[in-house]
Amino acid sequence: MSVMTLNQTTTTTKPQIHIKRVYKHDINKLWTALTTKAALSNWLMQTTDFELREGQIFQFRAKPQGGWDGIVHCKVLSFSQPNSITYSWQANGMKKPTIVTWELKELAKNETLLTLSHAGFEGFGGWFTRQILNFGWKSMLRKKLTKHLLQ
Repeated sequence: MSVMTLNQTTTTTKPQIHIKRVYKHDINKLWTALTTKAALSNWLMQTTDFELREGQIFQFRAKPQGGWDGIVHCKVLSFSQPNSITYSWQANGMKKPTIVTWELKELAKNETLLTLSHAGFEGFGGWFTRQILNFGWKSMLRKKLTKHLLQ
């Protein structure tokens, strides 16, 4: 369970998406993949305004599909280099932001445990969005992040 401040209110949320993967890469390589504009644009979604700075407001952009306009509005809430970064995540149709937390733990030289937690989904719409994102996150981590780390 994590406690975070968002919009000056404290909420306690249990991750509703929780994914763990071990990568055969140095923790700093994964940290760079999660916290630089170029890397995020390469494997996750295009961003032109991401900066690793608390309070930084930024967007991810992708091709619109279905009822999604292709834009995710985010704000860096906190980070502890090279172990964790947390940001809000809100796409159109979401009544309030959800919270994405990435945690990295060095297991051995060139072996890092990555944990993704995504919390704050509410109601039926939230349940449906969580289902889509859970599938998407798993695919991105398995395919696109792995490919990026091998470059």
